[in-house]
Amino acid sequence: MSRSPTPLSPAVLSIILMLGAVTLFSAGHGLVRYASTELHPFQISFLRSFFGLLFVLPLIMKGPDYSDLRVKLPKLHLIRGATSSIATLAWFTAVATMPLGEAVALNFTAPLFATILAAIFLHEVVRAKRWAATLVGFMGVMIVIRPGVETVQLGALLALGSAMLISVNVLMIRVMAQVDSARAIVTSFNLFLTIFTLIPAIFVWENPSLTMIGITFGIGALTTLAHLMLTRAMRLAEASAVIPLDFVRLPVSALIGYIWFVEVPDLWTIVGALIIGVSAIYIARNEAMAGRKKTTS
Repeated sequence: MSRSPTPLSPAVLSIILMLGAVTLFSAGHGLVRYASTELHPFQISFLRSFFGLLFVLPLIMKGPDYSDLRVKLPKLHLIRGATSSIATLAWFTAVATMPLGEAVALNFTAPLFATILAAIFLHEVVRAKRWAATLVGFMGVMIVIRPGVETVQLGALLALGSAMLISVNVLMIRVMAQVDSARAIVTSFNLFLTIFTLIPAIFVWENPSLTMIGITFGIGALTTLAHLMLTRAMRLAEASAVIPLDFVRLPVSALIGYIWFVEVPDLWTIVGALIIGVSAIYIARNEAMAGRKKTTS
């Protein structure tokens, strides 16, 4: 008598999904770096957005009732689409022009910026430990870019700018989620991202080869699938348990950079990246735990 396989517990399944998501994100970023050898980052951004929209469209349009697609904050959706597009353009340019592991490390500063912006614009109470973690995280940034010791690269500034815009988007999602459905938020995001990234892509457009079409389709599919896996992981387990696994993006991205592009990070970059990553994970985990306490109180 053969035994049927024991189903995975939600906690184990969430870990597997989260690890899969960060691996797909890292692979997608590696493909962006590879595609930049032939295509401009602006064109890659549009193609990724377009193919990502095609990939997710069947999921967005699923169901007979589309009333929840109507948005109540159209101006905020428009602003989010514009800022997300700028963040994507900046991020893809950073990935194309600097070591992959270093770019991902600087991208981890998004929770640090979110802490500052939430205190200023949402008037959230930020306690001393969170401010301390934010300060330590930005010390890690200084270690990575080392201003005054080395020339600060444009790619580093773009990666930091992208992270700051990502944190702005997080704050806007918090506001939109109060009145609009998740499907409406996802739909407007993908539509606006495709439209807004098309505008700069037109000015640098070159007919992509079949290989590049396949690669950019892969970027769109991988990153969209990663987003879906991340969302599913968050539903199966508490965010405070899942979020720390995002730290795996750092070594995976560094490994991809080493294997695909022979990029070897120096000691200071590794130290700074670890400081940024630990600070970001600490802040994100504390925020998730605080959110859980609010829902249970």
